[in-house]
Amino acid sequence: MTSRQIVNRRVRSLMNVALSLGVMLGSGFMYGFVKTAFDSKQHEQSVQPELGRFGRAEYEQLKPGMSLTEVRSILYRGIEVSRSATTATFVWENLDGSKITAMFVNDRLKSKEQSGLK
Repeated sequence: MTSRQIVNRRVRSLMNVALSLGVMLGSGFMYGFVKTAFDSKQHEQSVQPELGRFGRAEYEQLKPGMSLTEVRSILYRGIEVSRSATTATFVWENLDGSKITAMFVNDRLKSKEQSGLK
C-alpha cells in the first residue's frame, strides 16, 4: 500500500467521522427545536386558565403608583408587549377579547386603559 493510499484512507475515515458528527449534531439541534416548540405549546396551555378572570371591578382596583407585582396579584401575569430602560407595557386579555393595557415606569403603574370590560 502506497503512502498516497494510506493518506486517502485516513482522509475518508476523517470525513466519515465528520459526517457522523454532523448528523448527530443536526439530530440534537432538531430534537432541541422540537422540544422547545412543544414546551412552548404546553406553556401556552398552562397560561390559558389565567385568561378570562377579570372585569371592570379589577380594572378599578388598579391605582397609579402600584408596583407590577401588586397589579399581577389582581390580574395575574399578563403579557409584556414592550420594554425600554425605564418603561414597560403589559396587556391582559380575556377570552371574550376584552382587555387591559397598562404602562409601568420604573416598575410603577403610570397609566391604564381598558376595552370591552363588563
